[in-house]
Amino acid sequence: MLALLLAVCLAVANPLDKRASLVHCTTEQKSMVQNALIQSSRMAQAGASAIRSGSSYGNNLFQTFFKTTDESSKSHVANILDQIAEEAQARGSGRVTYSCTPDGIPCSDSESFTVTAYGETDGYNGDIRTCPAYFSIPSFSNNCDALDQATSTTHEMAHTKGIYGIETYGYYAVQGLDSQSALINAESYAFFSKAALLHCQV
Repeated sequence: MLALLLAVCLAVANPLDKRASLVHCTTEQKSMVQNALIQSSRMAQAGASAIRSGSSYGNNLFQTFFKTTDESSKSHVANILDQIAEEAQARGSGRVTYSCTPDGIPCSDSESFTVTAYGETDGYNGDIRTCPAYFSIPSFSNNCDALDQATSTTHEMAHTKGIYGIETYGYYAVQGLDSQSALINAESYAFFSKAALLHCQV
């Protein structure tokens, strides 16, 4: 089984001067991306709500994924998730351009891993480019540990909001990170949000 890996955010020096949109998409691909964005927004909203709820479940979930319940860390993550939710709700008309083609990025496809997408930002605008593998994974899975298009999209959206570092992938792997690493790991934001939406037991 392929381990579907998401690519690291590429920081760029000059502003991305593209108008945010969905580009290079077939009708079917556009529908798939928009559905993933809708679900990504729901995930991010659920994550932010869990943090702000102050509930024992929300605190335990945050501790599991981010190894802290420090208020400043919780505020930081909730703020990033708010930005992701808002951007995803725009469905291609916000500050992030979403391309349904690789546009020059290397798409690895082997027995060891497959790259599904790349996200980059100039600190304000963002750009997400997808590899063919993105369109072969499920739109959304109710399995807490499953990678799907919505979780991939949330991961890449986190990159466009400035979350990038040494990448760790997978639902269980991200739970093993220390706090400092988790707070700059896009996959942690994605699977935390999915867990909050599905009310996964951790």
